[in-house]
Amino acid sequence: MNKNNYRLVFSGLRNMLVAVEETATGKEAGQSSQRRKEIQGVIFTLRQIAFAALMLLGVLPSWSSAQIVPAGPNAPGVIATQNGLPQVNINRPSGAGVSMNTYGQFDVQKNGAILNNSPTIVQTQQAGMINGNPNLGPGQSARVIVNQVNSSAASQINGRLEVAGQRAEVVIANGSGISVNGGGFINTSRAILTTGTPNFAPDGSLSGFNVTRGNISVQGAGLNAADIDQVDLIARAVQANAAIYAKNLNVVTGANSVNHDTLNATPIAGEGPTPGVSIDVSNLGGMYSNRIVLVGTENGVGVPVRAAHHCQPNNPLCHDATRAVHQ
Repeated sequence: MNKNNYRLVFSGLRNMLVAVEETATGKEAGQSSQRRKEIQGVIFTLRQIAFAALMLLGVLPSWSSAQIVPAGPNAPGVIATQNGLPQVNINRPSGAGVSMNTYGQFDVQKNGAILNNSPTIVQTQQAGMINGNPNLGPGQSARVIVNQVNSSAASQINGRLEVAGQRAEVVIANGSGISVNGGGFINTSRAILTTGTPNFAPDGSLSGFNVTRGNISVQGAGLNAADIDQVDLIARAVQANAAIYAKNLNVVTGANSVNHDTLNATPIAGEGPTPGVSIDVSNLGGMYSNRIVLVGTENGVGVPVRAAHHCQPNNPLCHDATRAVHQ
C-alpha cells in the first residue's frame, strides 16, 4: 500500500525537509540500499526544484552575476548549482580528450565556479551534489578543458575553479588579459593561464599557444595553486603584485609560439610595443614553489631584485628572479 508515495518530514540531522516513504519509520532496520538510493534521488530532485523556485521569486541571486557568458561556435551550457554557483557543462571532448569551450566573458567570483566533467551525478567541494553533464556520455570525461575567451576585457579570476568528476587540466585563454585576485583550482592536474590563442593538432590534441599580446596580473589575495601539479603563466607580460603558490611554476613571457608539452618558446611577431619589463615581481609579491622557471624572449626582460622567490632548498631546477632565463 502507498508504494512509491513519499511525504516531506523535517530532518533535525540535515536541518531541512526530506522526502521519505509514507510508510517509513524513524529507524527502519530493514530498508534496502536500493530504496535508500531512490530516496536520495528524490531528495536531490526536490532540492533542485526548490532552488529554482526561489530563484524565480528573486530570493536567491542569479548565476548570471558570476559573469560566465558562453558565446561562439563552441559555447558550452551554463546553469546554476543549487547554491547559486555557475556550472559550466563543458562540451564533449575530441578523440584526444580535449574539450573546447568559448565564451564572451569568463570571470570567477570569490564564491567559485564549477566545470562539470562528469556524465553522472557527482559530489563537489563547492556546490555539493550536482547533476551530470548532458553533453558527456559514459566514459567521455575530458582530459583537458580549454576555456577560450573572446572579449575586449580581461578575465577576473577571484575565486576557485573546480573540476567536477574526473580530474583534468584546465586552460583559461584570454588575449585581452587575465587578472587573478584570490584565484585557485580544485581537482585540477595542471592549470594554464594564457593570453595566447590555443593551437590544435590534427588529432584534436592541444599543441600550444600563439602569444602576441596581453598581460597576466596577480594581485590582492594572489594565486593559490599549491595543491595541483603544475601552473603555467604564458603571456606577453606577467606582473606578480601578490603571492603565487604552486608546486611547479612556469612563467613564459614575450611574443611567442609556445609548445604545450615542453613550453619551448619560439619568437613570433607581437602586437604593439614591447613591454618594458615582461616579468615584474613587486616588493609586495612573491613566488613560492618547489620549482620555478622564468623564461622571457623579448628585450626588457627583468625582475626587480626586491622580489621574493622561495624554492625548495637544494633544488637544482629552481631559478630565482635574478637568474631568469632570457632566450
